[in-house]
Amino acid sequence: MNEFARKQRAQEHSRRINAGDLDALVELYAPDAVLEDPVGHPPVTGHAQLRAHYARLFSARLREQAEQPVAGQDAAHALIQVVSEMDYLPVGPSYAERGWLKAPDVPETARVRRTAMLVIRMDPSGLIRHLKSYWGTSDLTVLG
Repeated sequence: MNEFARKQRAQEHSRRINAGDLDALVELYAPDAVLEDPVGHPPVTGHAQLRAHYARLFSARLREQAEQPVAGQDAAHALIQVVSEMDYLPVGPSYAERGWLKAPDVPETARVRRTAMLVIRMDPSGLIRHLKSYWGTSDLTVLG
């Protein structure tokens, strides 16, 4: 894939997340793809695990804003910064348990904002082979 196509694919990932289309999102991944998000949790591997991972995030009304992607010179990678927001429940408590953020007073109405840099490796056909999300605790904020 050329640089333009890889950038478009990175943006398409965010578009499909915002559309809430689980099937279309999983179609972007190779059958044995690996997702590391967040670092500290075990990697998610394969379509079944990806589906379960994203279904949980979709249940939290995940939405993200994507910046302009950058293409790697290696003909395989694209990097994109995303700012995502989701309901605190059901994912936020795992962040609080690890000390990554303070639990909100009213978890039922709170949301979490996270800024992350996604490093996406694609194969020549454009399928995502590996996606790694980089962020730190200073990139997490509880809203509301």
